[in-house]
Amino acid sequence: MLESLGMESLLRPPTKEVDVDFLVFVERYATDLLKWDILTFFAHNPNFCAPASQIAGRIGRSLHSIQPELGNLALLGILEQTQARNDQTAYQLTQTPHLRRVILKFATQLAADQPII
Repeated sequence: MLESLGMESLLRPPTKEVDVDFLVFVERYATDLLKWDILTFFAHNPNFCAPASQIAGRIGRSLHSIQPELGNLALLGILEQTQARNDQTAYQLTQTPHLRRVILKFATQLAADQPII
C-alpha cells in the first residue's frame, strides 16, 4: 500500500552521509548571524589580517558588536591574534588546515544557498 502512495521513499532514511566535522563546526562556531558574517568574510579573504575596526568596516558591522565576537573566535582557535603596526590587535584566519577547510565549506554552502546541515 505504501508503495502505491509513494510513501515508501519518505520512510527510507536519507542516503547522503553526514559530515560530522562540518556539523560540529556549525553547532560550535557559527552560532549566530554575526559569526556567520565573520566566518564567511575570512573564508573569502583567508590571508586578510587587520584590526577589528577594519574588519567591522569590511563586513558592515559596528566595532562595538564585532569586537567581542572576534575575541571569542580567537579563543576558540578559529582566528589568530597578532599585533598590528599601531599596537592594535589584528585578526586573521587560523592556519590550521582542518579548520580552514571547514570554514571554506561553510562559506561555499552559504554562497550556493544550500542547506547548512
